[in-house]
Amino acid sequence: MQALTEMTDEILLEHIKQTGDKKGFAILYKRYAHLLLGWCLRYLKSQEASEDAVMDILEQLIQNLHRYQINDFKNWLFLVTRNHCYMRLRGQTHILIDDLSRIDGEENMESVEEVHLHIEQRENHLHEAIERLKGPQKECIVLFYFKKKSYKEISELTGYEEKKVKSHIQNGKRNLRLELEKSSI
Repeated sequence: MQALTEMTDEILLEHIKQTGDKKGFAILYKRYAHLLLGWCLRYLKSQEASEDAVMDILEQLIQNLHRYQINDFKNWLFLVTRNHCYMRLRGQTHILIDDLSRIDGEENMESVEEVHLHIEQRENHLHEAIERLKGPQKECIVLFYFKKKSYKEISELTGYEEKKVKSHIQNGKRNLRLELEKSSI
């Protein structure tokens, strides 16, 4: 049998699935902890939050590995990391970018660099679409999703009733979705 350190990621993952060998996870950690941390830092902008996120992601991987068929571990790990960071940034609420501009087959992209480029393009399209929103919708979307304000806080800041704030956010999301669909995102 091949030494664990010499196994490809995919073979090592299958070995871990079959045997539950914790040493395999240690090897994956050594291979990818620095990348995970870098990816997390890119999104979270905090060393401490990024280190916590890395541990959370690895813990989830250990607990849920048996549920996944992973063909390209590095790309898969990047997508899991990105989604985890978005969830942290959004305080466990819906991920706006994914809600508005989900891309089918993203997991099949050829490289991590391609995924990064694609995400940047989607984010640019999203920001352009937000700029085209009408005043109250734009204001409420920005405060809610980017400034992480509650309906009540937005109401206090803008003078809109809470029901109006919720309505502006819902209508803004719908208009963003339509705008992004026009752009083929």
